[in-house]
Amino acid sequence: MDASKLKTYLKCPVCLDIPRSKIFVCSNGHKICESCYDKIRTTVNMNAMLCPRGRCKYDNPPRRNRDLEYIVENSDVKLRCSKPQCQVEMAKDILLKHEDECEFRTVPCPHTACEKEIVYKQLKDHIKRVHNCRVRERPQNKIMNSLLHNCDWKLYVWEQCKVQFFPQIVKRNGDWYFWVKIKEGPIVASQWKFSVKMENKDTGYRMEFSGSVHPVDLKVDLQVDLQMETGDCLRMSSLNVEKLLDVNECFKIEFKVFK
Repeated sequence: MDASKLKTYLKCPVCLDIPRSKIFVCSNGHKICESCYDKIRTTVNMNAMLCPRGRCKYDNPPRRNRDLEYIVENSDVKLRCSKPQCQVEMAKDILLKHEDECEFRTVPCPHTACEKEIVYKQLKDHIKRVHNCRVRERPQNKIMNSLLHNCDWKLYVWEQCKVQFFPQIVKRNGDWYFWVKIKEGPIVASQWKFSVKMENKDTGYRMEFSGSVHPVDLKVDLQVDLQMETGDCLRMSSLNVEKLLDVNECFKIEFKVFK
């Protein structure tokens, strides 16, 4: 069977896409993908749920067509990207990588006090329109004491080598966390590192850290949880921050990113 006929045979009759996970069948064997089944399932009671093709009933739990699932899993048929609006079709083994970087995926706003889910393609416009934030080419390194009473640093966009970065500092559960995000997905993020140094020149007290740059896709609280486990961020207690304050009740953060 050629690829076009195989695709017609395998596609879900409701969404017209090739199923990417489970394939269910009604009592008469009509197939439906798990995604479409779940959408119908949320609108009606299980006992009243009928097949959209023939008004047939489903078992509870529904039967699966494992033969078709096996064919999809082991064939070279191209699958469509799961992100809304994206029309890209690729072989399964490379599609997952595409979806990690797809311009139609949703990502949290890098402003840690916002974190609204934004389509990646529209992120630049959101930052400019909602947060009125301009891109800087020099690190801003002075942190005022007023920050100590808040939980999040304001949004700051720093550009280097035509790549945008978001240095972030937040306070959670009494501790402060600093890391750097990149306006890219995990593949590009894995190519970058950052280093940070904080010093009170009056006393000589300093803290330093080097770690991995993080993709724009991660939410703040997930990052904090992740980094508490991996240690991949600069973590400061309130006592550490107090020791970093100079006579003007400020402290400086010096950081850089590099490959």
